[in-house]
Amino acid sequence: MNNNNKLPTILIVDDNPKNLQILGNYLQMEGFLIEFALNGNIALEWIEKLEFDLILLDINMPGMDGYETCKIIKNNPLKHDIPIIFLTAKTDAESIVNAFDLGAVDYITKPFNQKELIARVRTQIVIKNSREEISRNLIEIKSKNKQITDSIQYASLIQTAVLNESQNRAAFFQEHFILNLPKDIVSGDFYWFHKTDDKLLVCVFDCTGHGVPGAFMSMLGITLLNETVIRDKIYKPNLILNQLRKKIIDALGQKGDFLEVADGMDGSIISFDLKHGSLVYSGAFNPLYLVRNNKIIEFKADRMPLSHYAIMNDFSSHEIEILPNDLIYLSTDGYIDQSGGQNLKKFKSGQFKETLVRYHKHPLEIQKQMLQETFDNWKGNNDQVDDIIIVGLKL
Repeated sequence: MNNNNKLPTILIVDDNPKNLQILGNYLQMEGFLIEFALNGNIALEWIEKLEFDLILLDINMPGMDGYETCKIIKNNPLKHDIPIIFLTAKTDAESIVNAFDLGAVDYITKPFNQKELIARVRTQIVIKNSREEISRNLIEIKSKNKQITDSIQYASLIQTAVLNESQNRAAFFQEHFILNLPKDIVSGDFYWFHKTDDKLLVCVFDCTGHGVPGAFMSMLGITLLNETVIRDKIYKPNLILNQLRKKIIDALGQKGDFLEVADGMDGSIISFDLKHGSLVYSGAFNPLYLVRNNKIIEFKADRMPLSHYAIMNDFSSHEIEILPNDLIYLSTDGYIDQSGGQNLKKFKSGQFKETLVRYHKHPLEIQKQMLQETFDNWKGNNDQVDDIIIVGLKL
């Protein structure tokens, strides 16, 4: 393979020794290494022994002509990238077209201008070197991309294991489903389940970003939830959100400065009282949907994220009496923000609520499948715009 410390090597193929001598002298004076062949057969022997950066090839030669020689070289998978310039006395259009059809990169007619010949030779060698450098870079990029992708795939296994451990605690609910659709391999959305002596906690959070940055935030969020609920024993949803916001601000060093990290989370938390059948909900931007008697009730979230923000009030709390057959849905905004349909518009919350009501009489696991199919049909061939989590619960 050619490199910056190796002089370019050119093979000249011509049945006229005088032409070989003249042309060879020109090129050697320009700093090229030269080999000669009096016919096509000798040329083919040379390219098996040496690596050439360019071939100057005559057409009219005894035995195997230049066209046949070029065809054999181009059919050799190990040699077909060697650039070939035809150097010939044939000036008719048919000969020129035939040469390019066989894979030649240039066509020079005799008698030739020395400076023009040198310029064309240098141009083709530069092109060949550039192509080889691009090829080497692509191989390196593919290798690094595989390493990165393998690392992210492994990170996905870790994230999935953490989420599955939490999901195991969802078995206390009569029915439930979790629709988890990461935009990339790893996700910035996460869910979290926890059981105390008499309460079930369910959290659904949407971190800033997606992919690797979002996944880092999700791991931070799960860690801070474990600290807040399990270690600090805070069980009320609004108090959990207050504490999470404080911990996230502290962890990211947020002070409200213009250039600081503005990452954070939106989310919703419910606490279901197993003894009394009551539910408490608090949310940061993400609402709660309750389907009851074929109708949907939306409980609004506070318009504040879990990060430093212009509004920093305490989060509010909604107490809800649960009736038999009530269904609860918590979700991030990825589903309603997905572009699609005939007019490439967002799905929007109104259509999402209609969809929940339309499917709510089915078992929850069937609802999950139907929501997935609806999303896939809406998205079509468009890219997924964000991570998605929807949790459905029958209390």
